[in-house]
Amino acid sequence: MLRFFLKFLSKGNVLLFLMAFMPFFTLSAMTMGKDSLTVAAVQFEILPEMLLSFDTFQNEMEKAVNQVMAKGDIDLLIFPEYLGVFSSLIPWGETLNSGMSFSLVWKSICQGFSSGNAPSSIQELFLNCSKQNDTFLDKLWGELALKYNVYILGGSRFTSFASQKEFNLYNQAVVYAPDGKVCYRQNKFFLTEFEKQVLELSPGNIKDCEGFRIKDRLIRLTICRDTFLKAWEDIYQDGFLWIDIKANGTAYTREQKALFKRALPARLSRTRIPWGMTVCLTGHLMDLLWEGESSIIAKGEEGEILSLLTSSCSAGFEVLLWTFPF
Repeated sequence: MLRFFLKFLSKGNVLLFLMAFMPFFTLSAMTMGKDSLTVAAVQFEILPEMLLSFDTFQNEMEKAVNQVMAKGDIDLLIFPEYLGVFSSLIPWGETLNSGMSFSLVWKSICQGFSSGNAPSSIQELFLNCSKQNDTFLDKLWGELALKYNVYILGGSRFTSFASQKEFNLYNQAVVYAPDGKVCYRQNKFFLTEFEKQVLELSPGNIKDCEGFRIKDRLIRLTICRDTFLKAWEDIYQDGFLWIDIKANGTAYTREQKALFKRALPARLSRTRIPWGMTVCLTGHLMDLLWEGESSIIAKGEEGEILSLLTSSCSAGFEVLLWTFPF
């Protein structure tokens, strides 16, 4: 069935397919059961007021999951990069809502500590928050996964979990199984200059990225900038679906749109993986901005990349829902 489906799309029938079957893939509560995988890409918009309290943040996540699950039976929910980083900052929510810049917020946070107890770096601040944030997010996403009997990729967080060294801090994506337990972790490998120089994050090991399985189908994962590395083409030759979670920290211009095409679309075309999903963070905090288009793509029989669905905006909340046939 999968071969017929991709051959049909490769012959230029994408528009015809979307016109005929889009209502089924986006609105219907029906799924194809054991013969398909239904996935929801949640393009989340982060706003400062969501960080005023742990209850507020939790309510926003619950509201998003409720909204998605109301669309029907779904196997996997995907949230974007950095979403779990923000909950680390909730103790300073009022400062984050002050309208101050990143540098002034950092200065204000340090001034709030008693003499001699202020963190010496932003990395130290996140390291000190790591265990508490892990506990909070594990409870939040675990309970939602259990409640709805669904896999949830809860975006990424800054964590020292499973670190080989005491002071290593990673940008780590975490997946929760329907039993509410963590079933997969993956650390970002190709860090940005901001992540290396300002946040002092440590890179993960590209050889540890084995992926996870749902309905015996292998799901591959990359975290934003990682996808530009051609090395993935050898490591990720096989799989069913390739997910790329992003937090694109700049305005989504024509140049950025072209850059996105050099990420997952370029990688997918050189593998045997038939499907790809890009899931973007949007929103703003302090003087930081995140924009980007989430999308669903397929690889045709000749290796050409076919666009199946793209978010209608690059700066706002949106859900892309798709059922991938086996």
